[in-house]
Amino acid sequence: MNVDQITESLKHLQAQLDEVLSIVKELQSQKRERAAAKKAAKAKPSPLTEEEITKYKDQFSILYERWLGGDEVNVQNQLEALDADELRRFADANNLNVTSKTPKPKCLHLIAARFREKRQLTKETPRRENTKMEETTQQNHPADPE
Repeated sequence: MNVDQITESLKHLQAQLDEVLSIVKELQSQKRERAAAKKAAKAKPSPLTEEEITKYKDQFSILYERWLGGDEVNVQNQLEALDADELRRFADANNLNVTSKTPKPKCLHLIAARFREKRQLTKETPRRENTKMEETTQQNHPADPE
């Protein structure tokens, strides 16, 4: 090989390297653009407004009443039909401990637990005075001794 052939070969390699370098730079810029677009799309959701809180609390009451009435499956299906962000906002409006990263199954679990908790809290329990009267009656009329 002579010097002219080596020079031509080096020029050809240099051209190929320049082309590869331009392709790599283009790919890097595309990657940055996608990352920026993804980051912009994942912007922090706005805080709940009073109207949204009222709407979600009303929806919770309606769903709870249907759940109490024995329509648990349809209530569960309706909650599962909500997308994850909507479900998180619903849970947040009803004072459940959720974050923007709480998975959908956990949100569903927390809502179901709140339904059960509310049922327990609102279940009719004997009043304290009635319990005292029963104790007094038992003291006045003890069981027959053997």
